[in-house]
Amino acid sequence: MSPIIQNERGVFLLAAVILLLIITVFLLSMTAAYESKYQTYDSLEIFYSGAAIEKIKVFHPQNMR
Repeated sequence: MSPIIQNERGVFLLAAVILLLIITVFLLSMTAAYESKYQTYDSLEIFYSGAAIEKIKVFHPQNMR
């Protein structure tokens, strides 16, 4: 047996470290998913803002400089 799990405190330490790693990986994956979603929405906003500006230029050329 490993020396770290020979007593009760060692088992709790090992369980706490494993739980910490699992929670850290979960939070990092959630953060990465949120960032990816945010980047997608940001790209769509930039694209559609540019398209709207182009349509305004087509329909109202005298107001554009």
